[in-house]
Amino acid sequence: MNRIQSLIARMQDIPGKEQRATQIQDMRAIRDKLQDAAHRADTLREQSSALAAIDAAEFVGSARQGLTKVASRASALKKRYDDGTGFDRKRADQTLTLINEGLEQVSTTVTKGWKGLIEDQTKRYRPLADAATRASLPGAAGLNEAIELLDGWRDDPPRSRQAADDYQTNAARLPTAIANLGLEGRAGRFMVDASNGRAKAKDLQDPDVLAFLELHPAVWAMLKVGL
Repeated sequence: MNRIQSLIARMQDIPGKEQRATQIQDMRAIRDKLQDAAHRADTLREQSSALAAIDAAEFVGSARQGLTKVASRASALKKRYDDGTGFDRKRADQTLTLINEGLEQVSTTVTKGWKGLIEDQTKRYRPLADAATRASLPGAAGLNEAIELLDGWRDDPPRSRQAADDYQTNAARLPTAIANLGLEGRAGRFMVDASNGRAKAKDLQDPDVLAFLELHPAVWAMLKVGL
């Protein structure tokens, strides 16, 4: 029997049947709500631990801070009833509201942070994939597939360590797909810069870049270079 259940049992000895029944009902309601909040907090805590294994998931720190605040409020609420005194339904409901709002904020932090991470990565590589496709580079289809696979995680952040490992396996396909484009050395850097509009005209004087353009003449049509 936990402390709240023990307290409920002691409340049954209080004179006044109607008052006792109301207090017991209120305490049981608070207990059930606390258990629901604890379950949700455990789920978010497990998810945060899983996401922490992903280096780019910087938002996890904020999520963990939010969970710490929620745990502190929950502990304070439980402590007030441990000795059998201090029960106030209105005050308890107010604390539970803060706890649930805190959990919702943590959930939002994770959802938005994860979505932003995926969108940043896909946005970074889509121009290169589009350029590679237009230039008919070998491996262009593979890069597009890798990006679409990664984008599939956008609305479904990992909730376990296994899911996080699966995501990282998928994410590892990106550098492999880029390597399969044959973009190496200065020519490779030029192609990446050109796909994002950051290439410089002086780069066209580089022998490696010129050799690459000669090998893939279709690239000329999509070049974006600055002076």
